[in-house]
Amino acid sequence: MFAKIKKFLLRINALQEQSDYPVKLTDEQHVCVHCGTSFTGNYCPQCGLNVRRSFFTLKAVAGKAADSLGFDESGNRSMLRTLRDLIWRPGYMIRDYLAGHSPAYFQPFKLLILLTIIFTLLAHMMGVMPEETRDVSDEFLNKMEEDSLRQALLPIMQQLKRVLRWFDRHIAYTLILQNIVVVTAMWNVYKKRVHYTWTETFIAQMYISCQFLMIAIVEMLLTWKFAGRGLFPYFVNEWIVLIVSLYDFFQLFGERHFFPALWRFIKVGMYIFILYLTITLTILFGCILYLVFTHPDTLTAPAS
Repeated sequence: MFAKIKKFLLRINALQEQSDYPVKLTDEQHVCVHCGTSFTGNYCPQCGLNVRRSFFTLKAVAGKAADSLGFDESGNRSMLRTLRDLIWRPGYMIRDYLAGHSPAYFQPFKLLILLTIIFTLLAHMMGVMPEETRDVSDEFLNKMEEDSLRQALLPIMQQLKRVLRWFDRHIAYTLILQNIVVVTAMWNVYKKRVHYTWTETFIAQMYISCQFLMIAIVEMLLTWKFAGRGLFPYFVNEWIVLIVSLYDFFQLFGERHFFPALWRFIKVGMYIFILYLTITLTILFGCILYLVFTHPDTLTAPAS
């Protein structure tokens, strides 16, 4: 029974590793209508004109508009292929892109912007935008039992509250910071196994963010709710994030055995936690220094 399941999964994995590019090269002879160059292939080597030119009909204009959005009929920079592969073979697709097959796929940053716009517009139209994040500093202070300690920490926590509210109002900067944390953790864990640079890991993370935005759109349409942000820079249930991320990493970093792959994945989570803790302590220390140098009386004078 288990042997049959394993054989089936290996067959699926082999299908996922296969790609459907590059586009088949034509062996027909052509003369470029623009520069007069004789050539064999799909594009003129002199000026780059596509042999699949068309007259300026309504269909041709619509096709050009579709090409600009990534629906290229020749298969280059294809948005449809990119969206499909982010579901069917995400890790392998990212590996192919980093290995030099970038012309086959839509650029990650453009795709992320488009998906973000779609996600935001849908959230506004559905009326499911998130409420203001609850104030962590107030919750912490309310749990303090000793009044003296509470009064001593009050100025620091109030300053920390301002910082937290700034991050809450500027979600774009928060997501950038979260992505940098995740990329740094991924790169540190996998840099000896797969020799990707930090920048290549960042590009991989951008595609993973696109994948989770697609999932977030589907989840929001099914639940009519806006999933909150947690440790990860995605608007998706965190259990889904863990399962899908493990699946992505298994393909992206060429894992072959489950438990070593799971351990490396756990190490990424540990790195993320450590980095977040370091950032939090740094912000807290910065709040204390700010009060020491700008409002020293608030740290020494008893609160009324």
